[in-house]
Amino acid sequence: MKIQELRQMTLKQLQEKLVKSERELTSVRFHVKTGQNQDNAAIRKLRTQVAQVKTLLNDEEFVTSKTVKK
Repeated sequence: MKIQELRQMTLKQLQEKLVKSERELTSVRFHVKTGQNQDNAAIRKLRTQVAQVKTLLNDEEFVTSKTVKK
């Protein structure tokens, strides 16, 4: 998923996407370690996606805290 698509999501959708991506990352790591899956690139893609979602959530939190303080 591209970052532009993630930016168009609501806060709730981003939180759901984060939970889903973290679960999927755990599953893919397990499958790679047990030899059931050979796609190591999937781990990198999921880690990148988790980082992007966390960054967007952190940005939203920062923006809302700035507007509340004023």
